Amino acid sequence: MNQKKKETILVVVTILVVVVLVVAAFYDRSSALLDRTLAYDLPDYARIEEIDKHGFMFYRVGYEAKISINAYKPEDILTCFVQGYDFSGNMLSAADYEEISSEMFENEYSYVRIKPQPAPGSSIWMMEVITEEGHRILHFIDIEAGDHAYLYIYYVR
Repeated sequence: MNQKKKETILVVVTILVVVVLVVAAFYDRSSALLDRTLAYDLPDYARIEEIDKHGFMFYRVGYEAKISINAYKPEDILTCFVQGYDFSGNMLSAADYEEISSEMFENEYSYVRIKPQPAPGSSIWMMEVITEEGHRILHFIDIEAGDHAYLYIYYVR
């Protein structure tokens, strides 16, 4: 093979690799990941504060996300739950949350880095579903210091 042909092959392969990486980055962006894994759409005002993805770009085995929501409209998120899963979850007292979360975050969700930090004495909304594919999705809604409300999502394939 001559030098010119080798250079052409190298350029073509490099371009293909760059295109695949751009497609992977677009496919794996946080909003697209949530759209693919949740059975509901988040309200327009919801903002992803933090997300920790587990697995490979084209095959995520799980993620944990912290999403800022409107503290004065938590019913918007509950409506999303009902529309997506026909279930809205349950309200937990601070004591119930401490008991349940300590068990969950020590066992099946022990790898979790992003955890709710509810304001002292506040109630926490919890919903857990298992999808038709057998994937687990755990949701918490809490009010934190400074009157900020967050939706926490833990997805496990």
